[in-house]
Amino acid sequence: MNLKLIVSLLLMCLVFSLGSAQAQIGRNSCEPVKVSGVTPDTFECMKKKLQDYGIDVPPGNKGELSGKGITGSFEWDGKSDLTLTITGKPFFISCGTADREITKFVDECKTL
Repeated sequence: MNLKLIVSLLLMCLVFSLGSAQAQIGRNSCEPVKVSGVTPDTFECMKKKLQDYGIDVPPGNKGELSGKGITGSFEWDGKSDLTLTITGKPFFISCGTADREITKFVDECKTL
């Protein structure tokens, strides 16, 4: 009887641990952020600023970014609308903070 109880408790702990790990993964990605009014010059400026900061940004209007503990994706429609999505970040950084920091690069380029 005691062995069954111990095995059951261990199994419950394992299931709970796996569920926590999955929840942690989900918390590290954020909702997409859409930015309008992004001209071609603003878009290129933003990509250069991100690269200068140490975040890898591929060529083109769509791709994955990574660096400084952050991973994400971007998609620009070639005219005005840019969508940025944080897909991974340190657990101690909120989505709001990560989104503000990444969109700061766009905002800096909009004012140039």
